[in-house]
Amino acid sequence: MEIMPLTEEYLEFLLEVRNHDSTRQFLENDSIFNIEQCKEWFNNLKSPWYIILVDSNPVGYIRTNGNEIGCDIHPNHRRKGYAKMAYQKIMENMDNVTLWVFDDNFAKDLYISLGFKQLNEEKTIRNRKYIKMGYEK
Repeated sequence: MEIMPLTEEYLEFLLEVRNHDSTRQFLENDSIFNIEQCKEWFNNLKSPWYIILVDSNPVGYIRTNGNEIGCDIHPNHRRKGYAKMAYQKIMENMDNVTLWVFDDNFAKDLYISLGFKQLNEEKTIRNRKYIKMGYEK
């Protein structure tokens, strides 16, 4: 597995993952974006995002916003351990990390296995509990 900074060449792949119903249902902002909107967003990106490659093929991406992270894996590549490996790799260089997750998201178990703990911050999004989790070395 290789994690590289996101480049414009991967934006269509990013949208394929991000706009998929199975991804959007677990995102705070579940809007669908087009390539023009994505390019504009990419050109104004403040925190780095990363592409996850396996055998030189993209399988997902990592989102960052300061010390807040998230990972989305393409539906064809889920349940293969790529998200766990990507989180472990990106977290090697971070002392503390936070993320938001819907309480009913199966990925919550992954975060717990990585050492994340539920923090005292939550909100309701689309009538579902959205919780903040944190990790400290």
